[in-house]
Amino acid sequence: MDLLEPVLFTDAWGSHVSIASLQGRSIPSAEPESELWMGAHESGPCGITRDGVATTLADVIRKDPEGEMGAECCAAYEGRLPFLLKVLAPGRAISIQAHPTAEQARAIRDQDRERGDENATYVDDWAKPEMLVAISPFRVFVGMRTQDEVAGLAKRLAVPRLTSLVEDAATADDPVHALLAGILSIPKDEHTGFTRELVAACVRASSSGDEEGNQCAAVVRVAEDHPDDIGLAVLLLMYHRILEPGDYIDVPAGVLHSYVFGLGIEVLANSDNVVRAGLTSKEVNIPELLRIVDPDIDGSVGHAEVDPDLPATERFPSTSDRFALRRLHSPADVRLPGDGTPRIVFCLHGDVTLTTPEGALELGPVRAAYLSARDHDVTVSGSGEVYLVTLPTV
Repeated sequence: MDLLEPVLFTDAWGSHVSIASLQGRSIPSAEPESELWMGAHESGPCGITRDGVATTLADVIRKDPEGEMGAECCAAYEGRLPFLLKVLAPGRAISIQAHPTAEQARAIRDQDRERGDENATYVDDWAKPEMLVAISPFRVFVGMRTQDEVAGLAKRLAVPRLTSLVEDAATADDPVHALLAGILSIPKDEHTGFTRELVAACVRASSSGDEEGNQCAAVVRVAEDHPDDIGLAVLLLMYHRILEPGDYIDVPAGVLHSYVFGLGIEVLANSDNVVRAGLTSKEVNIPELLRIVDPDIDGSVGHAEVDPDLPATERFPSTSDRFALRRLHSPADVRLPGDGTPRIVFCLHGDVTLTTPEGALELGPVRAAYLSARDHDVTVSGSGEVYLVTLPTV
């Protein structure tokens, strides 16, 4: 077992209070703090100490992938740890984005390779399914509304250009996809007038307390941080959700999503393949986004289920082939599943102890441990809230 030193990211969309408060540091933080990574991704591998020598989890796995992950896992996931765990803390809306399937990513990388830069669009051959579990109320836009729902909202907003776009898309084979394409094809020099008219209409509609009014109010709040961004129009095509603590969304490839505000636990495939549609200063690749987005997957809200095999444990069902997530509450000598495979154990609140026949490791608040394939018969006990990431077959 190895104690992990998480990697803190300071993106502009991060919070000045959330992660610092969890870790017991003074607030506000000097910089906005967006993510706390626990894993072996090349862009932010956790630090660990092995045999008194400081190194990273990525280097440890790279030197002995079969020993660290087990032969079967190593072969299945190309010698890379398949999952990454994060604390996610947006203080303002993250870019509207979608992720490709593995097949889509490989096909584009092959094309880019022929042109001399296989990393031009995607940086690896993996899909990037992800799951977000709220640990405070968390506001998101996820999945795409139906044609009838969008048409109803457009009628209520009464913005002529939006109405025209909705009517033009209505006869397409996939009206929702066509409407998204129509909005994203608006010339950049026309974004300001269009989005300002939309936001003004949203302000008027937000006076009602129904679902559409709440969505319009959420768009208005995003407009404070992203004025004149065409992504504001895209948000009107998406479902607005507020996740309560313990709620989660499972986000497979192709789902359009934007995380707006809150604090959550995110587990995802160990990939960095992202295509953006708005609310960002980074590259927006509209043709590729339209190629990979799937309007039929809505990213609905789920709730943890009792794990029938483990006491004091809940699980979060997912469609991912890269990870599985469980949550343990004040466990008492619960034996962790997954012997012979890699795992990450994260203590969010409280204090717990991991014990094996070879020794013990204590985890306090916001501390994580890596369990390699060599760590067998691991039990956890204590008073705390613990998240366990394993392979999906465990």
